Parts: sequence; C-alpha cells; structure tokens
Amino acid sequence: MATSNLPIERKRGDTRRIVFRVKDDSGVVIDISTWTNFLLTVDPAPNPTDDTSKVLQINGVIVDGAAGRVGFTPDGLASDGVYFYDAQALDANTEKVTFAEGQYTLTQDITKD
Repeated sequence: MATSNLPIERKRGDTRRIVFRVKDDSGVVIDISTWTNFLLTVDPAPNPTDDTSKVLQINGVIVDGAAGRVGFTPDGLASDGVYFYDAQALDANTEKVTFAEGQYTLTQDITKD
C-alpha cells in the first residue's frame, strides 16, 4: 500500500475533524473496520529521530470502516506554523501501516476565543 502525500491546511484553533479515505495502490478503498490504534502525529521536522519534538498527536476514530474513512479531531491548541505529519494504524494483521503523510500548515486566524 502506497502512502498518500496529502497536504493539510488549517486555521489555528479550528477543531473540525480531518477525514481520510484509506486506499490501496490501485486506488481501491480498503475496509478498515478491523483496524485499530489510529494516530496522526504532527512534528516540526520532516524526519524526527524520536517523538520529543511533536506538536500534537491525535487518536483517530473510524467514521465508516467499509468505506475506508477514519477521522481525527484536533484540539485546536497548536500554534501557527508549517509542520509535517503522518497518519498510521494497525491493520487486521496488527501490522503498522502509514497511510498518509505530508505538510501540515496552521495559519493565524483573526477571531480569538
């Protein structure tokens, strides 16, 4: 399975869910109903050596397993900046799979709450 490179752009403070559709190398949706331990991790470095510099880590929830949809809801507390992320899970065989990665950009918004 190829890892999709998908840039994410958000406003600082937004908590709207980020939803991915997991697909195989041919673009066919994968049923993730039996997958577990979904994590989306954001870091300032594209290739960190450990997790001490991570900006945030979000647990994912299956939105529609048969349709390959998983969602991650950020807490909105991260500072604006340009970061990098990856999203991974344990598949039905409990093998770790990274299914998405890319740049994660948070821009300053006007409304402060």
